[in-house]
Amino acid sequence: MTRITATVDEQGRLTLPEEVARQLRTGQTVTIDLEVPPVPSGDDNPFLAFIGLLPPLEVDSATYYRQERGHEE
Repeated sequence: MTRITATVDEQGRLTLPEEVARQLRTGQTVTIDLEVPPVPSGDDNPFLAFIGLLPPLEVDSATYYRQERGHEE
C-alpha cells in the first residue's frame, strides 16, 4: 500500500500530488479510506435541535429577509 498526501481546496476538490496524478489514467477510480468526524446531531447541539423544529419558509431565504427589512422589490 502506498500512502500519499492530498489537499482539499476551497471548493472541496481533492488535489493529488502532481507525480501521483500523472500516473493515473483518465476515468480511473481511486479509493481513499478516511475517518470523517461525525456531524453533530441536534442532540449534541441545542441550536441545531431548535432550528430543526422551525417550519420551512414559504419563499427562498433571500426574499424572506428582504421582506423582513421592508425591501420587497
